[in-house]
Amino acid sequence: MDSYKSDNAVNSIAFSYYAGQLDNGNHERNSYSHKSHAEWWGDATFARYISGGYFTFGFGLQTFTPFLQGGFVSPYFGLTGWANTHGLFWAPLSKTEDKMFFANYTGGGMLIEQIPINNTWKIGFTEHISRNGRELYYVDEEGTKIDRYPRPRPKFYTEVGGGIYTTRPIGEKAKISLEFRYGRDIDEKRNRFAFTVDLWGFSGAIPIGGNDDIRKEANKNTEKMKTLKTTLADTNSFHTIKRHWFHVAGSSQTISTIFRPNDSIIAVTSKGICYNEESNTVWLKQDYGKMLYQISVDSLDYCQQMERKNLLGSSILEGVLLSLVGIQVTANPLAGLAIGVGSGIGFWAAMNFGLDPEEIEPKIYPEICSEKHTKEQIIEWLKQYPCSGELKE
Repeated sequence: MDSYKSDNAVNSIAFSYYAGQLDNGNHERNSYSHKSHAEWWGDATFARYISGGYFTFGFGLQTFTPFLQGGFVSPYFGLTGWANTHGLFWAPLSKTEDKMFFANYTGGGMLIEQIPINNTWKIGFTEHISRNGRELYYVDEEGTKIDRYPRPRPKFYTEVGGGIYTTRPIGEKAKISLEFRYGRDIDEKRNRFAFTVDLWGFSGAIPIGGNDDIRKEANKNTEKMKTLKTTLADTNSFHTIKRHWFHVAGSSQTISTIFRPNDSIIAVTSKGICYNEESNTVWLKQDYGKMLYQISVDSLDYCQQMERKNLLGSSILEGVLLSLVGIQVTANPLAGLAIGVGSGIGFWAAMNFGLDPEEIEPKIYPEICSEKHTKEQIIEWLKQYPCSGELKE
């Protein structure tokens, strides 16, 4: 609900605990196999949603189950629907005893009403109807290669219910939600309860799915360009350098992406620079654009060379998530693990060898631009990059 008109990506991690009349302890046995009913008591959900205006679309993983979710959001009312991707795209093609196209489908819809209590707390109510799956372990005691070992399989049921939640911010960009939800299994007449803790927050711009943060930044730069002197970059007029950090006196003096490694520093990066000694000004190339902008020497300090962000953690996370998806899609742990390892290595190789290291997101740490230089030191450093051509005039 809070993503209404935020035009940002929302990242969420949630943990749920299930209680009530769970289907546990029941065993079905015949001459060659048995089924063990062992419904899980908890879940972990990882999700990412892309918002734009009144609408949001997301994808994620609920323990081993990948899903898609989308809906309508507003300050006080929301409508959302979800479906598991395995049931929609893969399972309908497999042979099952039930020949219905949606035999393996799970999903549902939910209405949401939200009321702000004060500037910090909000309370909400939900009503849902869904087709869920609970765990059933099947073992073929004759030892076929497919079913020799127990593994969870879904047993589907229809549920209707409702819930209540409360949410509040924690920090500047994150929020926490606490939810209690009741569901009635109308197939087997069971009552289930769910307690969920959801941590979520907004991330930076993503240029898809209606996200328009990039357009917002472009509009800000348009306003800045009314007061800043700018020109298109001419490679014959300035010097190309390894991407460096620069400390600028104010955010209105740059059209590059602004970083704040600490409360006292406004930092930008650039790969192009030249110094006009006559006007005592510097031309910096926009960090990821084609424009040059002029800034006074009195408003600038040079800093260290940029270090790129470490991608090992991102590569491992990519591999873990895709291995879980692979296990669910292929129903084979070894195949899923191979997909995850291959994806992680592929992501790491693409980022390290397929892209210019200087174009990857920079590493941010508090010591950036912490060393101060005198005006004489700054001018002496800038003199090695004199302007030429039109920029010299």
